[in-house]
Amino acid sequence: MRYNSWKLGSLPVIEMTGEGREITAGQITIRTIVRVVIGPGEKLVSLHIEPLVLIVTRPDEQHALCMDGQPADMQSILDSIS
Repeated sequence: MRYNSWKLGSLPVIEMTGEGREITAGQITIRTIVRVVIGPGEKLVSLHIEPLVLIVTRPDEQHALCMDGQPADMQSILDSIS
């Protein structure tokens, strides 16, 4: 999971990018990569969850489906969450 924080005025905002829920259907597994933005402030004022990528895994292959329509490189996706 990647973590980032910044200030909006004097209020803190937290952003995390990492793996969401894993879905299994038979021999196919789908892992979601999401970005979560929390804040601003010490209390939960807003929460935004944005799906970025679906990683679809079969026994002999793996594919990445990028939610913004751009080509997705598997290694750069995995690097972005570690």
